[in-house]
Amino acid sequence: MTGKVAFVSGGAGGLGAAICRRFVQDGAAVAIADIDRARSEALADEIVESGGRALPVALDSASSASVQQAVDETVDHFGRCDFLVHGAGNTAIAPLLELPEADWRSVLDTHLTGGFLLCQAIGRQLVRQGEGGRVVLISSVGAMVPVPDRGAYSPAKAGLIALAQMLSIEWAPYDINVNAICPGVTQTPMVQEIYRRRPELRDQRIRRFPKKREAVPEEIADLAVFLCGDGSTYISGTAITIDGGFINAGFMPEDE
Repeated sequence: MTGKVAFVSGGAGGLGAAICRRFVQDGAAVAIADIDRARSEALADEIVESGGRALPVALDSASSASVQQAVDETVDHFGRCDFLVHGAGNTAIAPLLELPEADWRSVLDTHLTGGFLLCQAIGRQLVRQGEGGRVVLISSVGAMVPVPDRGAYSPAKAGLIALAQMLSIEWAPYDINVNAICPGVTQTPMVQEIYRRRPELRDQRIRRFPKKREAVPEEIADLAVFLCGDGSTYISGTAITIDGGFINAGFMPEDE
């Protein structure tokens, strides 16, 4: 991937940071696009100090102006952009009967509208370059198995899968592959903080995980970067579940 440039939204988060580091490990430069500029700058400093190329970019994925500015800044700095990984996200905890409209819109805008805006802005750049490209949308097993009390999250993540399917058709003539990744529960700092507050939750979940553990961010990063590499040239329009078999575990053996 030497000479290539990856734009990673949510790039300063637990999963996004692992993806950025993995791209750099394979020789690509990264634009670390995140609403938290301080964390983006800290990660970029770490990568540059280790010999990699990284640019911290401020991004509100729900804002078309912010998205275009972030993409323009990336192209101005690196001269090109080859890969998009859209991992920016949020959630709102409430059953649908009680979910405020503002929270519904916030979750849909950050995940799904953000995915559309980023795909459109970077897609236009890829078409101008004329050398193909790769797009990976970070969905979730929550797109397939509803997550209780997160009534906007599952629809937003399901929409990302449909977006990947649509773009895989529209962008095939440009040699741009578009796929979605559907991680299960992953040991990010956010999840670890939830477990700190609710230690019983992890015990409940582990009983349902066939592998008796969560994913680690590096496992998701490996798949994201693979889908941007030369080994995935004919993979497009699919949603790949990476959950250790979790969604197949409805009838796990009961503990004695």
